[in-house]
Amino acid sequence: MTQTHRECAPRSTRWDRVGKRARLGLSVLAFVCAALLARRAIAQMLVTFQSPHVVRAPTARMDARLGQRIDDGAAAAKIATPDDLVAFALHATTNALHFGLRHPTHLTFDPEEREGNCVEYAELFASTLNREHGKVDAHAWVVRSDARVLGAKMSDPAWRDHDWVLVVVRGPEGPRRLYVDPTLYGMGLGWDIAGAVRGDVRVPARESPLSPTLSPEIGGKGV
Repeated sequence: MTQTHRECAPRSTRWDRVGKRARLGLSVLAFVCAALLARRAIAQMLVTFQSPHVVRAPTARMDARLGQRIDDGAAAAKIATPDDLVAFALHATTNALHFGLRHPTHLTFDPEEREGNCVEYAELFASTLNREHGKVDAHAWVVRSDARVLGAKMSDPAWRDHDWVLVVVRGPEGPRRLYVDPTLYGMGLGWDIAGAVRGDVRVPARESPLSPTLSPEIGGKGV
């Protein structure tokens, strides 16, 4: 009995060590996830997007090679829901751009990854979503808003305003809105800025893809 006990003890110790490592790994993962969530929440508490909100149709121009790559990707993704559509357009946009401000803004895009600012992120995301919506009844507009940090405007002209995207989805229960910031998403801060938008955001009726009876419902408060 004594010998059996000696043989079992090291095995138990080994399993205890495995268990400790697993618990440590889970603890580290939980900490990292909590830090990421906190970073997103803090970023969106610090930064708000104020009226007036200027809404426009996207005008990004994709060359034939990029357009084909995005079309092929959308076909492979089998987009079936609004969430699928937003996820695909975000993926396509962040594959094409990385954030930076050391270049002139231009709205022509090709397959080569390049630097992009918030205008270019918003334009490419909205154009991609409108191009690939398929059977999903959704449409995107680019919105330019006054950006505030802790309620104050930034002195740097590059940060005084910010472009993001309003996506309107029509379903059986009526239109709903998604407030999407592809720039923040590309920086790892999440895309949903509904809690950071202040004031009335209205889509021009002449540009609404929805029926006349539904187009007035597109206007509404952010938060």
